[in-house]
Amino acid sequence: MSINTSMMTSSAAPAPGTSFARPEHRLNGSQTSFRQVLGQGGGEGASGITAEQRAVSTAEQLVAVALVQPLLAQMRESSNAAPPFAPTQAEKQIRALQDASVAQQIVHASRFPMVDRLARGMLDRAERQGGDRMEALAGSNNA
Repeated sequence: MSINTSMMTSSAAPAPGTSFARPEHRLNGSQTSFRQVLGQGGGEGASGITAEQRAVSTAEQLVAVALVQPLLAQMRESSNAAPPFAPTQAEKQIRALQDASVAQQIVHASRFPMVDRLARGMLDRAERQGGDRMEALAGSNNA
């Protein structure tokens, strides 16, 4: 009886040139995401963020909340799982937070063209408003 040792390699080993993500990095990312869902986190922090990054982040949140999250909620509500597989009371209580987190992850990972268009519109509007304010300030200083 011969044993094929090539089949005994661990499938948990990383591929050459890659490494496992540290669990604490995934945890920190999950905590940051949870803070953002609760509206308490700024993500990367307010300092050092360009106007473009802020516009893209805002557009991603808008698309996640206004488009993706309601779809996820509707899908969850249409589930007719039998009682052993139905969600518990605790699961029902955190559905909205879970939907918000998943919606943000979907929008961020998928790079919706809608996000780019909204961000571009926000930047254009900010530039126009900024230009109008600068002209108004310049006009009041000359008078």
